[in-house]
Amino acid sequence: MSNEEAVKTAWQIHASLTEVTGRVDAKASFALTIESAALGAIVALSGAGVRLGRLSGPLPASLFWLGTALLGAAALAAVSVVIPRGDASAGTGPSNFVYYGQLRHWSPDRLADRLEEADLLPVLSWQLVEMSRIVWIKHQRVRQSLVLAVLGCATVALAGLLG
Repeated sequence: MSNEEAVKTAWQIHASLTEVTGRVDAKASFALTIESAALGAIVALSGAGVRLGRLSGPLPASLFWLGTALLGAAALAAVSVVIPRGDASAGTGPSNFVYYGQLRHWSPDRLADRLEEADLLPVLSWQLVEMSRIVWIKHQRVRQSLVLAVLGCATVALAGLLG
């Protein structure tokens, strides 16, 4: 494969990673919406005179608080997905003209000169690896969020059944 073909392929992978990042962020937003609704329902159902507000005994009360804490942790995991990532000083440093965190420091003339003379493949390769690392972390946190949410809801439901 020629360098030109490799750079073209790298840009295609870059576009794919950008799409995947958007989908993971959308899943995190969906998870946070569901988890917030579940927490709101728990608050509404734990008022005086309502089923979860009349829990008796240490086991149902402990399960209620454990489930609520799990749902809170799920929401925090979902929020952590959409928090911006990346370090403008990481990786290839100031020579990374693909990453916007570095690119913002460049002048248009300097960038034009660098694009004319540079071999894009090493910079793109670094960017792809870094993007993949970030997307993987986001994906894992969405998974954690959803698992914690299911466990939290199930634990609160069990508290309601036992209480």
